[in-house]
Parts: sequence; C-alpha cells; structure tokens
Amino acid sequence: MYGIEYSTTAISAITDRVLEALQEWQYRPLKPCYPILYLDGIHYRVKEDGKYVDKCVYSLYSIDVEGQRDVLGIYLADTETSNAWGLVLEDLRKRGVEDIFIACIDGLPGFKTAIQEVFPKTIVQRCIVHKIRNSVRFASDKDRKKLCSGLRKVYSSSSEKEAIIALEIFEKAWGKQGQRIADLWRKDWNELMAFMDFGSEIRRIIYTTNPVEALHRILRKVTKSKGAWISEKALIKQLYLTLKHSEHSWKKKAFKHKAIQAELADKFGTRYTKWLYN
Repeated sequence: MYGIEYSTTAISAITDRVLEALQEWQYRPLKPCYPILYLDGIHYRVKEDGKYVDKCVYSLYSIDVEGQRDVLGIYLADTETSNAWGLVLEDLRKRGVEDIFIACIDGLPGFKTAIQEVFPKTIVQRCIVHKIRNSVRFASDKDRKKLCSGLRKVYSSSSEKEAIIALEIFEKAWGKQGQRIADLWRKDWNELMAFMDFGSEIRRIIYTTNPVEALHRILRKVTKSKGAWISEKALIKQLYLTLKHSEHSWKKKAFKHKAIQAELADKFGTRYTKWLYN
C-alpha cells in the first residue's frame, strides 16, 4: 500500500513482541467461579518436522458470576481427546478456578468423566444442536426438516417427563428410522436433558455450544485465507492477536444476565451467592 516491503523474518520479529503479553494472558490468575463454561476445539494445520499436520486448539469460553463473558485460554494439542481436556481443566484449577456449575460440550467420548474428575460438582450439558445434526445426517433431504421438527418437540418440552413422552411419539411416528434416532438420544439422555432442571433463560444459553462456535467463527474469519502455519508459535500468536482485536465482539455481558443471575441463585443457592458477593 505504501511501497514498503518487509521480509518474513522482519515481520516475525515485530510480531514476536506480543509473545510476552500472550504468555502473561495465558497464565493470568482466573476468578474462582465460572457458572457456565463452553468447551470446544478448532482445527488448524501446522508445519512440524518438515510436513504439515493437523493440530487442535482447545477453546474455553466462559460466563462469570457477574454475567461477563471471557476466553479463559487457548491450548494447542495434536488431537482433541478427553484426556487432553482433563489436562486443560487441571490448568484452570492451578490458575485459581475452584468451581464450575455447568459445562457445555459436544459429543467427545469420555468428556464428561474428564470434567468431573477435576470439578466433581459440575453439571455437564451435551449440545442439542450437535446431537440433532448427528441424528439426521443419514436421512434423505425430504425427511430432514420433518425429523428436526419432531426432535424440536423433544428438547423444547417443559419438563424431562414431557420430553420422554415426546421422544416416544417421535419414535412411533418414524418407524425404524425413529427407533434408530431415539436410541441415540436415550444413550446420552442424562447429558442431553441436564438443561431441563433450569429456568428458561439458562436453558436458552446452555442447550448448545453455539456461543463458543460463534467465537470460532470470529477466528476463522481472520484465518480462513491461510492454509497452514509455519509453527505452533505462529498459530497461537495469530489467534491471540485476533482475540484481542475482536474483544468488542465476544467480551461482553451475557444477554439478560440479570435474569440468568436470578435463576442461578435460585438453583444453586449459597453455592452461587458466596461467589457473587465474595
């Protein structure tokens, strides 16, 4: 634009100045309680030992007791596994986190166990949206919308008892296909229906991992034009700079946070209020 050229080495040296700030941010002390935490992975390609390999970035997007959203950290690993998530959660514990009320996750095997080994009191909510996608992925185009509509009656029920009845109706209406899908839901029923124990405002924000996926869309908007990174350091550096540049998009109060606070206080009582007024 201005007729000035920089070598890749010079650009790298300039951007390396953020590494100290990145490290300070990544290891900063955290608040003792995060009532709601979204956990999800996003994948990138990174050069390693002369070839490009897939890497998983672990994202932790939270809502604190005052309704403020924040990214607690970004962690890099070779693949997304429940054991690796356990190590990430152990790091949160070391950084000062004592309590997480609700963890919103996708369908990674062993994820719930990994969370509750570190935070035993945490309620784990599995993403309904992910479950619907997996349930109808083999359905024909003409059936997909109707199947989604039928499943909506299950997860939008006013109580778990009504949801069970709605699933039985869905199963009978769709024959063998309905039985296959109903079996998938029953297998993960407790995690899928955890949100039924809460009021409408909390249900609205925990039944899906969409908030952390929205965060990932912000990252992808900046990184989509780049096929791969020359190193893990280069990738983490760009993700950190993207997060800092776009704070106005993701670092804000949760919608209707006062109503959410009231529902948390009603559900968790002194377990919540002691952190709110601490």
